[in-house]
Order: sequence, then structure tokens, then C-alpha cells
Amino acid sequence: MTKVSVIELNESPNRDASSTLNIQANQKPRINRAESEYKLVKLIEQHNQEKWYHTLLQIVVPFIIAGFGMVAAGVLLDEVQKWELFENIKEIIVLVPALLGLKGNLEMTLASRLSTNVNLKEVNDRHSAKDAILGNIALTQIQSIIVGLLASFIASITEFVVERTLYLKNILILIVTSISTASLASLLLGLIIMFIIIFSSKFKINPDNIATPIAASLGDVVTLAILSSIGTLFYKVKDMIYIHFIVIGLFIILIPFLVIYCNGNKFVKETLYKGWTPVIIAMIISSLAGVILEIAINFYTGIAIFQPVVNGVGGNIVGIFASRLGTSLHKTGNKGKWAFWAPKKFYLYAYDAFFSFTNPEHKTGLVLLGLTLPGHTLFFFVIYLIKSQNLSTQLVLFYLGLIFIQVLILLILCYIMVHVFWRWNQNPDIMCIPLLTAIGDFLGVCLLFLCFHLVYLTGQIEIRNSTTGNIFSTSYFPANTTVI
Repeated sequence: MTKVSVIELNESPNRDASSTLNIQANQKPRINRAESEYKLVKLIEQHNQEKWYHTLLQIVVPFIIAGFGMVAAGVLLDEVQKWELFENIKEIIVLVPALLGLKGNLEMTLASRLSTNVNLKEVNDRHSAKDAILGNIALTQIQSIIVGLLASFIASITEFVVERTLYLKNILILIVTSISTASLASLLLGLIIMFIIIFSSKFKINPDNIATPIAASLGDVVTLAILSSIGTLFYKVKDMIYIHFIVIGLFIILIPFLVIYCNGNKFVKETLYKGWTPVIIAMIISSLAGVILEIAINFYTGIAIFQPVVNGVGGNIVGIFASRLGTSLHKTGNKGKWAFWAPKKFYLYAYDAFFSFTNPEHKTGLVLLGLTLPGHTLFFFVIYLIKSQNLSTQLVLFYLGLIFIQVLILLILCYIMVHVFWRWNQNPDIMCIPLLTAIGDFLGVCLLFLCFHLVYLTGQIEIRNSTTGNIFSTSYFPANTTVI
């Protein structure tokens, strides 16, 4: 792909008058091909003026902060899995990827969506800022309550499949813990993210670089802390089941009132109706990752502490890339049509994501891919210093190699999915980030499981839980089914 030449393009290209005149107040003007090319060149010029090390600096600081947040979440998960709640209701661990994935399904989507609004100057005064903030809070509450409810159902199904026994008290604890955690974490994180986006825009910092990784870092540790604390609280009053029913009922009653408000808010009305498919699919994928995580923890010691880091860093990186690509598409073209700078052949997507000069975010892709190994190396050694464990060369090599593969796959998938959903007349901010972070969760847990298994095959049998049998043994699938 050749570099775009600014000289060959007229500084004031021939514009289609019908695309800029007689447009309804709330309708975005259509952009013709000449104007699209002109805007792309201007965008590339703007990005070329933004030196790669400036982009790196803007990304790396919140990336490191996010990473340490994920390390803290990993250490916390490694500790709380020993709590009475996690020991007696093992399916709580299934909720972990699904609820931590809310930062991708909801918070990171919120960050990307609001960042795009700010970059497009759609939030430019107090009134619009208030509408955007309240609308997004209400929307994320609806999504978090419903996603939390569905995640608890999957965890309950897992308990039935594994134990062949249904305990009403356990199911109620799973449901009320999942909904409460999702709602409270979304409210707290949503407020923080919206403040960061508005604050960064005032200081001329690209909010796409800041908000998404902050959402990732805070999302993990805050959500896990709320999950373990609230879960323990409801576990202690497990015999007072009327409390669980009251809390669940209050959340469900709240939904229609929030729906009515969102329906009248221009910033979230589209997402209220169109944003459910990716959120629900992502929740199912993340819940499947939770099932695999539960099995992996039963087989290998020390695996839980790496889960938030592996999943979080991948979601963090792909979230930034998707957010910036979405902003570039909004600035240079019309939804429903292929961006003219999109690759013409499917096999070119992997190359264009990192090396095409017509991709205004190719440098971002390279910077993000380049951050993977140094970032994971840093976080890996911090975890080992905190846990004071013996360092394994095989674990380091397998870990870094497989995680690099995870991020590479995610970035290429991101470039493909953003363009495809744009062509399907869908907003990439709404559709792509939940699916990509969920895929990252699933890939991350599977590759982490594979990493520990490969280390075990090299002769380090001490990482294997001696009490765990074969995955398909009768201890996993008992013959009797009971409902209690």
C-alpha cells in the first residue's frame, strides 16, 4: 500500500452541495467520496503530527496503571478463592470472567462511545454533557442488571451440570450477588469514566487513549472487590431468603423506569435498542470462559492470579484500537458503506492493520502490539515478587509466547470486525468492543490453561493439584440429580 499523497488532492475538494445543505438538525450529513478522501488525508496529517512517542506516552501511562490494577485484581482473586463463599459455592468463580467482562461489555463500550461523542464535538456544553452522563448511567444500569441476571443463570446451570444438584439458597446467592455486583460496579465505574473523558477533552488529550484503559484497570479490581464482599454478605444471611427475593425484586422493578428515560435520551436511544446482541453474546462467551477457569483452577495451582491480567491486558489493548478505529470511521465516512481505505481483499486485513499508510491507525496498532511483551513481562514479574514464588523459565516463555498470540489475534480480529460492522450500518463502538473483549477472555483463559499444561508436561508436576482427577471423571458428572 502506498502512502497517501496530500499534493495530489485539492485543498478544497469539490463537495456535493446536497450532502451539506438542507439537512435535518439531528441528522449527520452524508459524506461523498471526494470529501471522505479529503477528510482521511487531513486525519492522517493530524496523526502524523502526533508523533508516535506522544501516542505511546498517552497510551503507556494509563496502560501501566491499568496493568497494576489487573495485577491487584489477580492477587485479590488468588486470595478470595480461599474464602468460605468460594469454597462452598464454587460456581461463584464462573461469575468472575462474566462480571469482570462487564468492563468490556459496558464500561469500555461506554468509554468508547462517549469518547467518540467528545471527539465529534457532540458534547460541547453543560446541557449536552448532563444528558450524555445521565443517559449513559441509566443505560449501563439496565444492561448491567440484565447481564448480571443472565450470568447468574449460566452459573446456576453450571452448578447443576457439575453437581447434578440444585440448592435454592445457592442459586439465590448467585443471582443476587451477580446483579448487585454488576449494578454497583457499573454505577461507580461509569461515573469515574465519564469524569475522565470530560476532563481529558478539556486538556486536549485524546480520551480514546485514556478512558478505555482506565476502565479496564478499575473495572477488574473494583468489580472483584464488590463481588467478593457482597457475595460474602449475602452468604452470611443465606437462611434469610426473603432478603434475597426483595433485593432481586427491587432491581427488576427499576428496569422499566430506566428504559423510559433512555428512550427519550438522544445519546443512548440507539444503543438501548441495538446494543443488546453483542452484550448478551459477549456475556455467554465470558461465562464459558468462567467454566473453563473453574476447571483450570481445579487442575493447576497459581492459575487464578494470572487470569485478570491475561484477560484484562488483551481487552485493554483491543479496546483502545477499536475505539480509535471507530472514531476514524466516523470522521471519514458513512455507516452502511465500506470505508474506501478498507482493504479490498480479506487476506490483506492482517497486513493493513499494522503496516498500511491508508489506515490512519496503523501506528496505533504497532504501538499496542509492541506494548504486549514488555507490559506482560513487567506484570508477570510483579506478580511473582508479590507472591514470592519460584521463577520458572518454562512458564515465562510459554506465558509470553501464548499471550502475544492472543493479542495479535485480537488486533487483527478488531480491524476486520470494525470495518465489517461499519459496512453493516452498525456502530463499532456498540458492537465490537463487547465481542472482542469476550473473545479475549475466552482466548486468554484457554491459552493460560494451555500454558500451565505445557509447563506440567515439561516435568514441573508440582503445579498440578494432586487431589484433582481427570476432567471427565465421575466427580465432575455425578449420576444422581437432586433439587434442594
